[in-house]
Amino acid sequence: MTEIQEISIIGAGGKMGSWFLRHFSKKSEMKVLAYDRQVLRKPPPNVTLCSNMQRCVREADLVLVCVPIASAPSVIRNCALSMKSGGILAEISSVKAKTFLELKKYSRKILPLCIHPMFGPGASSIRDTRVLLVPVKNEKTESDVLSSLLRGSEIIVLPTAQVHDRYMAIILGLTYFVNITFAKLLSTEDIPYLQKIAGTFFRTQLLLMQGILSDDPNLVVSIMSQNLYTKKYVSEYLAQTDTLTRIIKEKRESEFLSDMIRVKSIFGRNVDLQMSYRNIYSGFTKQ
Repeated sequence: MTEIQEISIIGAGGKMGSWFLRHFSKKSEMKVLAYDRQVLRKPPPNVTLCSNMQRCVREADLVLVCVPIASAPSVIRNCALSMKSGGILAEISSVKAKTFLELKKYSRKILPLCIHPMFGPGASSIRDTRVLLVPVKNEKTESDVLSSLLRGSEIIVLPTAQVHDRYMAIILGLTYFVNITFAKLLSTEDIPYLQKIAGTFFRTQLLLMQGILSDDPNLVVSIMSQNLYTKKYVSEYLAQTDTLTRIIKEKRESEFLSDMIRVKSIFGRNVDLQMSYRNIYSGFTKQ
């Protein structure tokens, strides 16, 4: 495995780019270079700013692409063409269909890393975080490099870019859709008063909704629009809400009850529901 002495971060001015810039700049044995189309504000003192992307990646042992989803494929292409042979090219996009194909295209020249950090820029360190890996060329090699690079993080391998994107349509796309819809509904209500009188479940939901609203709106829109599977799951969700709405309107209480019992049974076979209940309450007790 190539010893990583020089790292270039492309898109270093974004939230995740800034996070990785701070993370790697703490490693004294590494030279860190940074490039962004926007002027970087207050980068770490030991980081070298580059005015040209091609020069920034030319001698790098590792290039980390942290740019918006839509522009990631073209940036990967430009980096791969400018990098030295044998260098590591990693990208962190939340949608993998196109970025995976670009990495695959240049995998004879570079070592590709198709990764997805499952944490946001609010993480205090890499320890106890989770990072997904979609193998491009050699699963063992790529997994070993990533484990060494992000020591302390849990690495989870997904078999294909399609599997990754399908699950992200649920984990990210559907979650964003539900909470943004909920936020739009509540935006006409007296939110401070709702918070004042709310119980634990509503406060938990409100925290999740507010956390999502704190995300970069451009990222949310990209995740919703760029992932081809999101439309499918949103349509299925809306079909379920239509069915439930009719059940409530027609006061079919026995049908509603049987649906609740069936869903509870399915989840009960996979998770400890009582433990989830206790965890919600213990979380608020500690605040």
